[in-house]
Amino acid sequence: MSREGLSRSTGYRWLKAWNAGGITAMMPDYDGGRPPKLSEENRERFRAIIEREQPCTTAEVVSILETTFGVTYAPVYLPRVLKEIGLEYEPPDREIATRKDVSEAIEWDKKEPVPTTGRHPYDSRKQRSNVGWVLQE
Repeated sequence: MSREGLSRSTGYRWLKAWNAGGITAMMPDYDGGRPPKLSEENRERFRAIIEREQPCTTAEVVSILETTFGVTYAPVYLPRVLKEIGLEYEPPDREIATRKDVSEAIEWDKKEPVPTTGRHPYDSRKQRSNVGWVLQE
């Protein structure tokens, strides 16, 4: 046993389990891993909230989880949890600028100095895009 890097007590524990019930007695009796922070019932409640308010930004999702359920996830782990629950992230749509819009914006740029901290008028969005977490279809 020491040659394999295991202690003598581990060998005796395995022998005792084998004698008690064979290979099935040696199998671990736990599912493994940490239990989920959200129960199945709370996952369904969370899905219902997201369905009412979709699309939700990541910040809104974090806020809902903290205020409603008292649960926090690491930012790196959150997308994986949301995908397991059945959500997917919808990236913003690309906007196609027409030639007319661009030419009008260029004329505007020539007439007035562009503020360095503000956005250019040809960068402004015509409508709010559906960006954020939504239920998978």
